[in-house]
Amino acid sequence: MDALVLIAHGSKRSLSNEEFISLANEIKSKDKNFSKIEAAFLELATPSIQTVSNNLISQNISKIYFYPYFLNSGKHVGVDLPYIINELKEENPAVEFILLEHFGKSNRISDIILDDISLSL
Repeated sequence: MDALVLIAHGSKRSLSNEEFISLANEIKSKDKNFSKIEAAFLELATPSIQTVSNNLISQNISKIYFYPYFLNSGKHVGVDLPYIINELKEENPAVEFILLEHFGKSNRISDIILDDISLSL
């Protein structure tokens, strides 16, 4: 069984975290590829990536994809997330962990921005 973990930075502002969880729930309702889709936060909010991953593993998930909902490839995308995923791999060698490209790498972002702007004109 495959799962997807959507990862956001996390915020001290609860509304920001709730917006991300709402987005994750919307994605979950539309998806047909994964048996489970969960939201997790890198820092400042819960649940953490480790908590969500361990919960999925306890449900016999054998492959977990991680999608970083980050615009740019800063330290969190380039260093922190790979470190966390490698720790999970070491702790759970029977589970396959796959870190996907972050949101900002999508070729469709510029089109989305231009569409949103044109709708506002």
